[in-house]
Amino acid sequence: MDRLGQSFRALLPFLLSNVSLVVGAVLVIVLFGFRSASGDKEFRRDLRGAFRFLIAFLILRVAAWAMPEDAAGSVKKAMSVGWMLTFTFGVIRACVALGLKVVRLRSEVPTPKILRDVIGFILYGLAALPILQAELDLDLRGLLATSAVLSVVIGLALQETLGNLFAGLSLQLERPYQVGDFIRIGEYTGRVVQIGWRATRILTFRRESITLPNSKVAKEIVKNFSYGYEPIGIDITIGLSLEAPPNQVKAAVLDVMKEISTILPEPAAQCRTWAYEDSAIKYQIRYWVADFSQADSTMEELYTRLWYRLKRENIEVPLPQRVVHLRNQTVAQSEFSSETVMELLRAVDLFTLLLPDELDRLRRDLVVRRFGKNERIIEEGEEGHTFYLVVSGEVSVRTGKGQEVTRLKRGSYFGEMSLLTGEPRAATVVALQDAVLLELDRPAFGRMFVTHPGLARQLSALLAQRRTQLRAVAEASGGTVDAAPEANRILGRLRQIFSLGAHD
Repeated sequence: MDRLGQSFRALLPFLLSNVSLVVGAVLVIVLFGFRSASGDKEFRRDLRGAFRFLIAFLILRVAAWAMPEDAAGSVKKAMSVGWMLTFTFGVIRACVALGLKVVRLRSEVPTPKILRDVIGFILYGLAALPILQAELDLDLRGLLATSAVLSVVIGLALQETLGNLFAGLSLQLERPYQVGDFIRIGEYTGRVVQIGWRATRILTFRRESITLPNSKVAKEIVKNFSYGYEPIGIDITIGLSLEAPPNQVKAAVLDVMKEISTILPEPAAQCRTWAYEDSAIKYQIRYWVADFSQADSTMEELYTRLWYRLKRENIEVPLPQRVVHLRNQTVAQSEFSSETVMELLRAVDLFTLLLPDELDRLRRDLVVRRFGKNERIIEEGEEGHTFYLVVSGEVSVRTGKGQEVTRLKRGSYFGEMSLLTGEPRAATVVALQDAVLLELDRPAFGRMFVTHPGLARQLSALLAQRRTQLRAVAEASGGTVDAAPEANRILGRLRQIFSLGAHD
């Protein structure tokens, strides 16, 4: 305090001279020019405070200069203290404004109001104390010593306010958010419009102004959606029918998101199968927007467009339910009509010898199987107990190290040789896209052999003919191969596996 008093006494001749009046007038003109030329709102607001202090100084200084000699000493003393304080405060406010302007030019970050106020008040206090001590002959050390009890009382009374103040200061030091950022604090989401001494004020999307005490903000988890300049990712989840193939759902969702202009193409939007629930499959959808202010409107448009697209794709948004499956879904219970399935079965050469009643019984034994893109249906070298008929989609038949032999579409079948002969799978079959297959197991063929004597011999001949034709093509012989020995071998395997008699 003594050093501040000595510094002030060194400046006292300058303040008491007319030079201070000239300096004050020049500063008013300079600050007015800066304020008029600048487009920075914060800089203009800070200079407005300095401008007002200096105008008050000029008025008080001129009034003190024009005051008669016989004026009361107390009036002269008060007038002198007044213009000294206003001049000092004006210079301090102008210097703080210029300093913060330089900081903003370097960091391009808005300066919080609480930071400007704290700096200003500290400097005001440091400047006012020596002026009051020198001009009014106050013993501030004694005053501070006798006011200890009063300070404790005031501190307890303002405990919450001081807590908010220091919490605000800590928030500004850590800078978890700035004015203009979109943040979420607890249940409140909005744009920060002011960071004050006591509270932070945000403006919600409903144009509501929410004032949150800084002490509460310091205890909450703060989500900042405007950190840096990267796009903002939004996650939503939807529950869709357990019967809808996930790849079909994901393709539809991604296709819809491509149509929404506010969803950025990069980073790419995502749709992931997230969880199986009691009555639905949950999907997580993630997309990116340039600004968090677009999040709600984009979400609304996405939900609206999805309803129409899912309706066209016959994908249900299910109500809560529980379904007990007693056995695998058969064709009779599926969405395929019996006429469609019968038409596919009649086109299979293995079943050309069956009568309509036998085909209809076979239809009831079929089970619907769905495979997603790139899923393996059967694996080369494994045991095979099932036969597959392609209803929709396309599958790839591969051998060896993944070399593709052929592709099968609607009406094609595979897996019959392993099922009937017990031989390992001769190839790997992979779904090239979402595929729906009809599956027939070994017991179903056994029932056919029982009800249709002689079928085993005919199937053996047909399978042998197909195998020898394929072998001839593979060997590029260009001729024919006798299928009789192969037919006898296959027939022997059929009799062994299905326990058939010699007459079958």
